[in-house]
Amino acid sequence: MTSPRRAWLAAAVALLALVAASVALRWPGFTQGGFASHDVGGILYNAMLLDAGQLPYVDSVELKAPGTFYLAWLLAGPEARDIARLQIWANLWAIASLLGVAAIGGVLWGARAAVLAAAVYGLGDAFLDSMDANYVTWAQLPQVLAVLAAALASRSREGRRRLGLWLLAGLLAGLATLCKRPAGAVLIVVAAWAAFADPKRRLDLRALAAIGLGFLGAHLPIAAHYLSHGQLGGLTGGYLFNTWGARYVGRRAASVGLVGGVREGSMALAYFLALPLFLALWTGLPSAERRRSSPLPWLWLWFAMTLVAASVGMRFYKGYFVAVGPALALLAAAPGGLLQRRLGQRARWLRALALALVAVLALRSAWLGKAVRDDRGRVHDRGGRLLAEHIAKGTEPGDRIWVWGWHLWDVYAFTGHLSGSTIYKSLGLLTPPNDDTWRTPASKLVISEDMSYRTLLIDELSESLPRYIALGSTVPRGDFPELREFLRSSYVRDRGVRVGRVEIWRRRDPAPKP
Repeated sequence: MTSPRRAWLAAAVALLALVAASVALRWPGFTQGGFASHDVGGILYNAMLLDAGQLPYVDSVELKAPGTFYLAWLLAGPEARDIARLQIWANLWAIASLLGVAAIGGVLWGARAAVLAAAVYGLGDAFLDSMDANYVTWAQLPQVLAVLAAALASRSREGRRRLGLWLLAGLLAGLATLCKRPAGAVLIVVAAWAAFADPKRRLDLRALAAIGLGFLGAHLPIAAHYLSHGQLGGLTGGYLFNTWGARYVGRRAASVGLVGGVREGSMALAYFLALPLFLALWTGLPSAERRRSSPLPWLWLWFAMTLVAASVGMRFYKGYFVAVGPALALLAAAPGGLLQRRLGQRARWLRALALALVAVLALRSAWLGKAVRDDRGRVHDRGGRLLAEHIAKGTEPGDRIWVWGWHLWDVYAFTGHLSGSTIYKSLGLLTPPNDDTWRTPASKLVISEDMSYRTLLIDELSESLPRYIALGSTVPRGDFPELREFLRSSYVRDRGVRVGRVEIWRRRDPAPKP
């Protein structure tokens, strides 16, 4: 057996061990079967709409990108609402992302780099994505695979294969964008790589055209689905020109400012990605004569673009940084980095000190991962399940319900009932956009000064008359007199179950005819 073959065989064994370790770490994500983040309730709700023949943005007021809704429709079982099944798929998806990072390292630098990149990335990915089926998890795999396709294309000398790989890179960048808009930053990375990586310093317009064609092609199936319903305008309005999303991004950014945002982003980056960031800084940039052929500039660009994407809205949530991890892990695994560099006799003490710090940071990463594992093993949706069980006893198929409060979004999936209003979630509509960050809690919710969504809600609830309405404990329910009047006119308080301080209202049955 040749030496390269032995190296790849050893790498395959090491990668299998890393996958096994990742599965063990993520085991609660595979088995707990509940909502870790209530945002996933929004994903499943829109999947339920699709399953019912309806459309996000048309039959729901929505700000998120549509790709995750379609994935959940495909993966979340009958009626597209099985959270346990979706969590299993999400964690498999995340492990596939880890293998994608390893594949990029292998394409760029060989077997050793594949293992090192996967190991560095795997020390932090489960901590960052919380082993959950949230938007960041679904956007990660196509983003990683887009860069993998770009790496393969940059090394291909056969024209048609090269163009096909750039087309694939654009397609995967489009899929990442469909899952989470900021993930579209990877399009800039693959386009720059295609345009300027030619050693002969020629601008490759055909590669750019292939990437653009692939990016647009990724959007065609969903666009065709909306077009078949005569609602292409609903898709463009909700996905491309979403005013709710603009308010969400702008609220925190306006109050923090550029300097404050840079400070907060730097702190969050150092906290969430200390290990790969330290290792990447040791790698640095290639020498000027090798810069044109080296992949390092494109990996640094990938890091920069994902960091900018993680800064959108200036909240710097932990999950946003999972997209920053692959580029740093690959930079850490580069031949010129600390983990692979051979230093002279005088510099060995410096390397020893650096590796000691790496060991400390690796232990910290493992501890953070264990903390998330322990938290993921706990039930976070007990209240939603209890409320859903109570509602199920008093409803029939086809009945509508309505809940107000982030912690109650799960109830739609648990009951299988759709909302009595297109406003199925309220942050940024009935109340201002949330202003919490990665290290500060949210302000107390207040009712929005904008009357338009409150009026829309009351009009739609008056028409649909949901069987049940539940008001969460943190929403400003006392500051919404129109809702109070509507409830008193058509509903009665249901005290048949106690779920914290949630108010439950049941539609008043009509009086029997004499």
